[in-house]
Amino acid sequence: MRAIHSVVPGNHSLLAIAGQIRATMWAEIKMQWRRQGLWVVFGCATGLLVLITVQAAMYLSHLPPDSLYVLQHYTSADLDNLMIDNTTTYSVMFFGLVAALLVVDRVERDQRLSMVELQRATPQGYLRYTLGKYFGNYIAVLVPTFLACLLCALLTTFLGWPVVFLLKFLQAFALVFIPSSLAAVSLALLLASFLPVRIVQIGFSLLWLYFNTGLGRYGFGASIFNPSGQYIYAVFFPVPHMQYVEPDFQTSLQLALLNITVLLLTAVGALCLTYGSLVYQRYREEKA
Repeated sequence: MRAIHSVVPGNHSLLAIAGQIRATMWAEIKMQWRRQGLWVVFGCATGLLVLITVQAAMYLSHLPPDSLYVLQHYTSADLDNLMIDNTTTYSVMFFGLVAALLVVDRVERDQRLSMVELQRATPQGYLRYTLGKYFGNYIAVLVPTFLACLLCALLTTFLGWPVVFLLKFLQAFALVFIPSSLAAVSLALLLASFLPVRIVQIGFSLLWLYFNTGLGRYGFGASIFNPSGQYIYAVFFPVPHMQYVEPDFQTSLQLALLNITVLLLTAVGALCLTYGSLVYQRYREEKA
């Protein structure tokens, strides 16, 4: 009885609020993981990531004498960082595309199935609904993405790379992937709260590719908002003689931490705006 009482909509205790958010999160996770399309997309993304990682690991572990990395005297630590940059960069790119394809339709689905009307009939409120929606979808996509990246890291150790590579991978995942993915999901849900799903899927995908490809080296893509990790790699995973961005680009520990902070604040801000958008839409419908 206590467990049921903790999620009753009319109960406004902290335990009840947490229970309602947790229930919404779990519902979103189950719905996502039951979608065949999610596993198809993740299977394709994982296959690409594995191919890219294995190819780079085999090449860098058997460098020809005339290789640029040999001529410029790359150390084993430099090559480890090069591998980290390679795997993490593509994982961030793929995750953004997965978020655009699989997360943005969650709010529209509730509206199509009249779940919004049911939600409005309860005192749960949009804040708990938004938090549960966000964290549920984020975890649903984060877990298989982490497993795919961990698989790539383990494959490098099987190919002869040092075990310390796994620790560096976890560090890169925390410093680059987590802030970037938090911002990606929050922005995707925000856009989907007031724009058609297809427009968001296409537009967000193009925007994410802009930030995570060579085009992101210029203009707004090179700003402190950049989610591709270019401010972070050069500080925590430096590789000599590698030109990531424009020739006059500079970074530092302070800028790297600022970049992480901006991404986290973007996630929080977008989440607040999503809540505001849903409340405003309800207000307009009630006034119509």
